[in-house]
Amino acid sequence: MKIKYLFYLFIFFLVYTSHCQENNILEKLGFEKDSKLLIIHNDDIGMSQSVNSASFDAFDKGYINSGSVMVPCPWFLEVVQYSKKNPNLDIGIHLTLTSEWKNYKWGGVSSSDKIKSILDDKGHFYPEVSYVQKNAKYNEVKIELEAQINYFLSNGLIPTHLDTHMGAVRATPKTLQAYLEVGNKFQLPVQISEDYKSILDNKLIDFTRIDKSKILFVKKIYGKQDDTPINYEEWMIFYKKVLDDIKPGLNVLLVHVGYDNDELKAITVDHPHWGSKWRELDFKILESQEFRKRLKNRNIELVTWNQIKKVLYD
Repeated sequence: MKIKYLFYLFIFFLVYTSHCQENNILEKLGFEKDSKLLIIHNDDIGMSQSVNSASFDAFDKGYINSGSVMVPCPWFLEVVQYSKKNPNLDIGIHLTLTSEWKNYKWGGVSSSDKIKSILDDKGHFYPEVSYVQKNAKYNEVKIELEAQINYFLSNGLIPTHLDTHMGAVRATPKTLQAYLEVGNKFQLPVQISEDYKSILDNKLIDFTRIDKSKILFVKKIYGKQDDTPINYEEWMIFYKKVLDDIKPGLNVLLVHVGYDNDELKAITVDHPHWGSKWRELDFKILESQEFRKRLKNRNIELVTWNQIKKVLYD
């Protein structure tokens, strides 16, 4: 009975502490505790020229207020040029451990002999997270994550946060450990939802190398999945529901913009979900008056990872 009581006391303390931290962040950002905060965040920048062009347009027109870059990808250096011309952008690192397209591949930033557990026999990242879950070694994942951050920094950019391509850094408690450690080391917020509290709380994570007070859980991360038809009407229904569902606290809406052109069609061949049409639909929703009007009418406040970074680390 005593053990059971202590367990429930611990859970209460954990939830209470998390709730207090969330309210504290809201107040430090200058908002009331019942404010609905949202980051409209674009993933996969640097993946292709099409994705870059749509991402830059979305930034320029205010359709997105945050994004993250896939450092190992071929079009990363174009992002460097754009970012230097627009130094106030909220751009983080989309830490990448997978390479999912059929005819378009990349490997790590690190020397391949140092990260063998996350590369296939051709030297590319594996196409699915399941391979990372099965093969990845903690030390090699950490080497590659740090290499991607350092390469970003060596190109003269300062990231606002870290997040993850296909959720690969959350594949196992050990890869998640590496993710949290590099965030702590480089003093960057890591994007992680409340769904992962249980993993952090059941002693699967070693906090001797992580400052737990710097982990800010996102209340909810929204993103289009692959279970609905790829058409504008379905897209609008989904995004309306997202805006209607947002609760007080910090929320993130993940989008993946691109232009439905020959380049992106070739890259995403045989992969309609997150493919060429999929990404252009995301762009069309974001630019629509219907979406923007609903965003305003729901009293949603837009914030950036850079604001959160300053609260956590300045």
